[in-house]
Amino acid sequence: MARSALSRRTVLKGAALAAGAASLPGMVAGQAAAPLRIGISLSDVPRMWGGPEGGFEGIRFGGYMAFDALINWDLSKADAPSTLTPGLATAWAVDPADKKRWLITLREGVTFHDGTPFDVDAAIWNLDSIFKADAPQFHQPRVGLVRSRLSSLAAYEKVDAKTIAITTNVVDGMFPYQLSFMWYVSPARWKELGGDWQKFTQRPAGTGPYKVVSVTPRERVELEANTAYWDAKRVPKTGRTVLLPIPDGNARIAALRAGTIDVAETLPPDAIPSLKAAGMQVVQNSYPHIWSWRLNVNPGTPFADVRVRKAANLAIDREGMVQLLSGTARAAKGKVLPGDPWYGNPTFDIRYDVEAAKKLMIEAGYGPNKRLDVVAVIASGGGGQMVPMPMNEMMQENLKDIFIDVKFEVVDFTTIINMLRGGTRSDQQKGFHALNIAIPSIDPTTGWVIYDSALTNPRGVNWGWYSNPAVDAAIKAMREAFEPGAQNEAMGKLHTLLVDDAAALFVVHDLNPRGLSPRVKGFVQARNWFQDYTPITIGPAA
Repeated sequence: MARSALSRRTVLKGAALAAGAASLPGMVAGQAAAPLRIGISLSDVPRMWGGPEGGFEGIRFGGYMAFDALINWDLSKADAPSTLTPGLATAWAVDPADKKRWLITLREGVTFHDGTPFDVDAAIWNLDSIFKADAPQFHQPRVGLVRSRLSSLAAYEKVDAKTIAITTNVVDGMFPYQLSFMWYVSPARWKELGGDWQKFTQRPAGTGPYKVVSVTPRERVELEANTAYWDAKRVPKTGRTVLLPIPDGNARIAALRAGTIDVAETLPPDAIPSLKAAGMQVVQNSYPHIWSWRLNVNPGTPFADVRVRKAANLAIDREGMVQLLSGTARAAKGKVLPGDPWYGNPTFDIRYDVEAAKKLMIEAGYGPNKRLDVVAVIASGGGGQMVPMPMNEMMQENLKDIFIDVKFEVVDFTTIINMLRGGTRSDQQKGFHALNIAIPSIDPTTGWVIYDSALTNPRGVNWGWYSNPAVDAAIKAMREAFEPGAQNEAMGKLHTLLVDDAAALFVVHDLNPRGLSPRVKGFVQARNWFQDYTPITIGPAA
């Protein structure tokens, strides 16, 4: 009953929104008739202040739509992994005299949405807002959402009118990936609003392809095309776009069926056949994602024993999980799929083998008369989390077979992100043994150096205090590689070590299904956590 009511409220809200969007000022007639309405799976709209919460879905909608990084992602291809592309920087290179110093050439002629220029001083102001604790614009809640993804940054300076230099704390050939996770906002707009970041979230100004028209927390964000965007190829083809937080998957489906949204993010797998039968488009693609459990490996905890970690990996029926998900996932053999340039040559074969798992558990001191109790933190939903409750319940049943009894702590996805930063040695988390969260493999910083023993709280998001000297050495070798071939080789060696040490409980790779109205044209689902909605046009209603 509650679910049906939620679906109905969502549909009615969407209908009212569609009517309201048609009358918003500044819209030409064709645009007013057909806004693009996207149902996102977060429970609230991400704050539009250049450091969105809500994980990578928050970045997808609260980052790259309204803002740019120095380095962006090329999201135009469906048949190859996404690569980095110039954003607010046109070029970047290591200083030949110092491999820790990067010279960044800024794009000229770019303006923020408030008409003020993006220039070298604006770039330094933004860096100060994240890294200079005594700067007036420094604001810890925003800092916490950005800084951990730029863990190598040590210092920066203005070189000349179009160049900044950034110095890293270690030699890091992968540092350009980190620069894609900081978004630049207008210093003038912040000052206009009295230096209040909360007010800025209501009237933000970035340089991105969309301007923010209005923000209504827990209801919607209204965007309009930035017709003066510096990349003419990415000026949105739809004049008005609306983001609607609809955390319940069935409510998103109901809204899509009712025609009150045009795109539904993160489809419930069991709804796909009926959506296709109703004439909806269902698109999916592989992307750098692993649905997994992060493990608490502090001394004295059960998962500190590699035998227990390997046993848990051998207990999961991944093909059964793929069936549960109606084919919207692929069974995992590690963080990335075999054949990926970063896969390497692991010797631990992640498979479904209950007898081998039981043998390892018995060797570790467990059995029918001495079962292991663990507490796993799981999210109620959120970007990349797929359908967490039925998936985790299946995991729970699988693990029972090898003497592991799992209890769940169910929290909001934003809470999980905050828990990552706190780590398992915080008083609130000492009793948690696993944390279920999708881990990106998109770049070395977000999905790989989380295993660096030096990046525990407060320096990073090594949640479980994982520590392996061989992994630390492999991460160092990866950072010291600058050529693509050497980087791929180093990443393959790192992945081999992580799989052989069962550093996480690797389960499945999501194919990220989305539902689109038949009216939606032009969308290309990139092999990336982020997506480009600028090519979308909305056709006439049937």
